[in-house]
Amino acid sequence: MITNINYNHLYYFWQVSRHGSIAAASKVLHLTPQTVSAQITSLEQRLGKSLFLREGRGLRLTEFGQITQQYADDMFTIANEWLETTQGDISSLSRTLKVGISDALPKSLVSKWLAPLIENERIANLHCIDGQQAELLAQMATHKLDLVLADKPLDSSLPFKVFCHEIGKSQLGFFGAKDWQYKLQANYPKTLSEVPVVLPAKSSPVTSAIHYWLDELGIEISIAGHVDDSALMVALGQQGFGLFPAPLSVKDEIERNRDVSFIGPIKNVYQHYYAFTPDRLIKDSIYSEFVRYAQGA
Repeated sequence: MITNINYNHLYYFWQVSRHGSIAAASKVLHLTPQTVSAQITSLEQRLGKSLFLREGRGLRLTEFGQITQQYADDMFTIANEWLETTQGDISSLSRTLKVGISDALPKSLVSKWLAPLIENERIANLHCIDGQQAELLAQMATHKLDLVLADKPLDSSLPFKVFCHEIGKSQLGFFGAKDWQYKLQANYPKTLSEVPVVLPAKSSPVTSAIHYWLDELGIEISIAGHVDDSALMVALGQQGFGLFPAPLSVKDEIERNRDVSFIGPIKNVYQHYYAFTPDRLIKDSIYSEFVRYAQGA
């Protein structure tokens, strides 16, 4: 077992890996190239593996060097976060909170959850990014996001630690263009076979649950397409491309703001909502407050 690693040496390696050469890193570190080179050689000897390969006048990371760089990225990014918290009064610490929001989530619901974060005096800036859940969690792994809101549970195969809270759920219903309302409501849900339907991605738990419900009822539908972006799904439904599922918890807002009508409920089919934070932040009071509020919203 390797012990007593000199973390100054690891920091020098990290700077070289970031800047691409010993000469460039030396300028940042205010050390001579000979000193930096010697320290990295000491680290390689301690680890028993090479970190760099020479290519002409430059350096290229070995496979082990690439792995080491990933760990060093995490370590020194966290160290920088910690150093930022030492500046000034900890009780009045302000920060930028970076939130990833899954495309599948209704934005009206997300805005309710984020309201207390916007009003929180300890948060100077709330930076929100939309995307696919897997992409957002990958950004969390590299410390680019502090919080991810999504509609799918945690994938146990993730190669990094994430803490997951279920913050709520809502039964789903079908919505569609207003001129379809009376035609379809009279004999719902059998009338679902008469019009096209837009569903989330084929891999979505919601899509699987809807298909199971329809199979039990013996109803066959025509699928107009699979769309993982909830806003786009609503827009397609509004323009008459097909019915679409949406949470009944935001039924009134969808009908009022999107000019569509509720057609009928999807019995026993729910969309679940989750909040993910990096393992190191699970005890932060801001996140605890957010989860309590979202669960009660």
